[in-house]
Amino acid sequence: MTRTMNAYKGLTIRNSKVFLKDKMVIFFSLLTQIIVLGLFLLFIKNSFANGITSALGTLSDRVEKADIDALLCAWMISGVIGTSVITSTMHALSVVVSDKQEKIDFDYNASSVKGSVVVTSYFSAAVLCSLITSFILLTAGVIYLGITGSLLLGFKDILLLYGLVILGSVSAAVVLMSVISFFKKNSTFTSFSIVISTLVGFIVGAYFPISELDKTTQSIVNLIPGAQITALIRNILLNPYVDRIETSLGGLDQGQFREAANELFGLRPYVFGTQIDTRFMLIYSIIVIAVFIILNIVLFNVSSKRKA
Repeated sequence: MTRTMNAYKGLTIRNSKVFLKDKMVIFFSLLTQIIVLGLFLLFIKNSFANGITSALGTLSDRVEKADIDALLCAWMISGVIGTSVITSTMHALSVVVSDKQEKIDFDYNASSVKGSVVVTSYFSAAVLCSLITSFILLTAGVIYLGITGSLLLGFKDILLLYGLVILGSVSAAVVLMSVISFFKKNSTFTSFSIVISTLVGFIVGAYFPISELDKTTQSIVNLIPGAQITALIRNILLNPYVDRIETSLGGLDQGQFREAANELFGLRPYVFGTQIDTRFMLIYSIIVIAVFIILNIVLFNVSSKRKA
């Protein structure tokens, strides 16, 4: 047992270092977040702020511009975190493909280290690297809200956000491992990562709200665990600002602003015409993780028999 744990610990550290030492891989894992931030600052923020002000009409005078800006910043932060847990995990798993291409996996097979230990170390390293990156981004976002004087999150809310980042990283790791396990060359994986990095911003609603898509596409996107976990993060981040604006409106809008915010920002996503709540999203994400853990075990057993 001690030998197995030492092997697992050593391999996890090794896999993490391979990712963290490659500056270009880290850069590309953060590229989507940089794009999200750039688009927000250049186009999205002003466009959305003007749209909200126009929608409020004569009631816009009752709402502080700073509250609208804080609401939009919270939405942007949720998009950055939602993309980070996926792209960081995916690029951290690139070591799996590199080891296959360099035939390092043959060395593992020839050693006394169990295959399950090797696979688990890949998974753990990917989650760890994702957590490091995403925790830094989340912390930076919370600090920014605090510096600008617009932080409305309580200590419990912040802890829940970090917990959801952990859930998102684990979810991304188990789902992506089942796909990446089929790649054997870095060139193939690079093409795959480019496609995923491009799509992930749309999947989690970082470039624009998922509500802008047609109903069928919304339903398909909202079935992806990453989209639901991002929606959970978004609920915690945005609801305090929606509450604050609702208080400023004093009920004169008859609750229409909250309904519009839920629809626009995807706080209550639709899946085939049914609006899902945070409890469903949490349970669904946990079930998906369990299913893909089983799938990964099956895939590992099949590949082990083939090697044997």
